[in-house]
Amino acid sequence: MGIATLRRFGAYAGMAGDAFRLRTANSEEAARMARQRLVDRMGAMRGLPQKLGQMLSFSNHAAADDFAALQQQAEPLPIEQVLPILESAWRRPSGEILQHLDENALAASLGQVHFARLQDGRQVAIKVQYPGIREAIATDLKMLGWLSAPVGNLRRGFDLQGYRETMLQDLERELDYRAEARNQATFRSWADPFVVTPGVVEELSNDHVLVSEWRTGDDWQTVVADWTATEKEQLAQKLTHWFVSTLFERGLMHADLHPGNVRFLRAEGRVRILLYDFGCVYRPSETERFGLMRLIRATIYGNESVWPLFLQLGFDEEHLEPISGKLPELAKLLFEPFLQHDAFDSNRWRLSERMHVLLGDDRWNLRLAGPPALVFLLRSFHGLLYYLRGLDTKTQWRRSFEACLNTSKTAINNLQLPNSGSDAGSPSPPASHLKIRVTENGNLKVQLTCVPHAIDDLDTLLDHDLKARIASQNIDLDAKVLAVRQRGYTPGPVFQMSEGAKKIRVWME
Repeated sequence: MGIATLRRFGAYAGMAGDAFRLRTANSEEAARMARQRLVDRMGAMRGLPQKLGQMLSFSNHAAADDFAALQQQAEPLPIEQVLPILESAWRRPSGEILQHLDENALAASLGQVHFARLQDGRQVAIKVQYPGIREAIATDLKMLGWLSAPVGNLRRGFDLQGYRETMLQDLERELDYRAEARNQATFRSWADPFVVTPGVVEELSNDHVLVSEWRTGDDWQTVVADWTATEKEQLAQKLTHWFVSTLFERGLMHADLHPGNVRFLRAEGRVRILLYDFGCVYRPSETERFGLMRLIRATIYGNESVWPLFLQLGFDEEHLEPISGKLPELAKLLFEPFLQHDAFDSNRWRLSERMHVLLGDDRWNLRLAGPPALVFLLRSFHGLLYYLRGLDTKTQWRRSFEACLNTSKTAINNLQLPNSGSDAGSPSPPASHLKIRVTENGNLKVQLTCVPHAIDDLDTLLDHDLKARIASQNIDLDAKVLAVRQRGYTPGPVFQMSEGAKKIRVWME
């Protein structure tokens, strides 16, 4: 074992200590200091620790903001160490290539970026891979269980070997800057009017150095603070359509959408996204892509069992079988944005909370059953949700999906599904509306029709006096709402009550 490996093991021990002090902090100030030490250490370690911090920074984790510094800020290599790397790659003095090189760098997990101007006047971004990062990554993969220290132990409920292999394959691609340049060229070739992809300066790029045209745009904080409501709404809808179309039509997704890797543009009434860093992409196979589309279709229309479709996506049958009866409702929850004909509000989804209600302790079965390869789809998906929640506007998912569905209908129908002795049955169709009706002496006084998930806010739909009368009849509204969630928002009664000549009925239709 080399000195560098020993040092990295020591850094992991320090990270575990920081995480322990964070979990056992007896005051907010102590927790803040422990968290800051943890963030500083993850940035200094680079590699997977910093990648984990970047993922946490745009998650729903309670301390997400504290990890935001890891999106672009870590300890960069000094310029004295960077210049020899560039000159070795270019095989000539840097002064023959560059008019100017900014000594300040944006440090990322596997490399750092310097802004520069070439001798021909072009402004470029030069991405330089850290020396020794491959060896550090090898150590990181051995310590994968420790990487979960800030959020809980990964050893429980995960196939660590499967995740190691999946992450190793991805990191091998990320460490190959020629492969990244090919990804970048592919995105650029699509000529998507919503996406700006800088060109690669191929003659100055190799396995460890990647030179791209430099483009600038608004960072995420500027979008949230300064863009108009109309611009935000347009951006949210275009982001949603881009996510759906690149997954289901292109079969190639940007899987590292943390705010350090994107900028945003607005001009002449049009909004666009500017992408940096194409090292981490998700390439679902046709079987995975069409299988996922067929699973969503089955969830929308209830036209076939979802059980074999989960298996077709690579879910482990042994661990999935105990929750097979819950799969139809789970699918409706996971794909809820696609179920709605109208625009969907991501901020009211409450996915984690509702999955906990539906699965309870069985959620570990789902984690055990899930295929490691889906981690990159989830990364991209969580990146999209991060931006949609920040833009705080509704978006239309169904229309974009159905356009993709029509294009691939034959391939989806011809997909061969695995045989299995178990079956979770066909999903029940979801309710279309929440209905609230008040009658008096048989005459209609009030009728309110809402979207199904308005049930989650039933407390706000009823006035104070009515809620008091409901409580006086020992009707527990929270329990009634919970029951609807647990059955997956399917049609059926919520509650009804009578008070003299007045009757109140609430149901899902």
